[in-house]
Amino acid sequence: MNRTDYYKPHHIYKGTRMPPSVTETAVDAVEDLEIRDDDILLTGYPKSGTHWMVEVIQLILADGDASKLDYQCRKALLEGTDVKYLSGLHKKQSNAERVKYYPSPRVLKTHFRPYLVPKEAWTKKIPIIYLLRNPKDVFLSSVEFQKVFTLSAEQDVDFDKFFEAFLSGHVHYDGWCQHVTSFEALKGKENILFVTYEEAKQDPHTVIKSIAQHIGRDISDDVIEKVVANSTVEAMKQNYNKAMESLKQGDLDVNVVHLTSFINKGVAGRWKPQNSEDKWRRLDEIFKEKVRDTVYAIKYFK
Repeated sequence: MNRTDYYKPHHIYKGTRMPPSVTETAVDAVEDLEIRDDDILLTGYPKSGTHWMVEVIQLILADGDASKLDYQCRKALLEGTDVKYLSGLHKKQSNAERVKYYPSPRVLKTHFRPYLVPKEAWTKKIPIIYLLRNPKDVFLSSVEFQKVFTLSAEQDVDFDKFFEAFLSGHVHYDGWCQHVTSFEALKGKENILFVTYEEAKQDPHTVIKSIAQHIGRDISDDVIEKVVANSTVEAMKQNYNKAMESLKQGDLDVNVVHLTSFINKGVAGRWKPQNSEDKWRRLDEIFKEKVRDTVYAIKYFK
């Protein structure tokens, strides 16, 4: 892979730039997925904290008990093939096919925009949670992701070129603005809850209670405290390490890249110390215009 092409390869299918692990067959399988009445759909732009938010939702469903979480069933990206792909091993069956066998209630995670999520999510009006994050932090987290999963040890991320690609939306799943505005256009729908990564980090108790209410789950203050405690970066790494030990012992019939690789810094405002004032100024000017009619996204540029 060429150093200036690190955000590639991609292929365009149904109007979206797809990463190589998202096949055309997988996209179709997501759209046609049979939705259960107790399903929960989580979506957001890549690197917005969806992996962490899955953990939060699952902990709510498990009354805060991390030992009840099933890491074989809970972490897969709906449109992906298998996380084996990321380590160079190809898997024919898409996650949309595999989740058919997962126990209820399922938390279905995707990075798709509204027109590509399961069709029945709209007709059955299941709870949908859309997660937003400051695009500057999204960009920095994307850089880290490229280092872990896309590049070889001899390569490095070309920060400037990747920034230009991010500004123009020539990256996987297209542009941040395109993504957030497509969901904000649906903000009047009662089954969609908008959550910002920053609010969830700053006031997790309030956000957890809001999510629980949205998915129809009664939750006590004690359980909220457990969810907060077990969804910290430190707790997640410990829980993931335990899951990896189970994998090594053969308790789970799946091979995955190390789960902790999906956990980054877990903080908001990482962009502030970065010596990139000119870049952030350009991003603000371009993105603010594109999201000027939104309620949530525009808050990042005031």
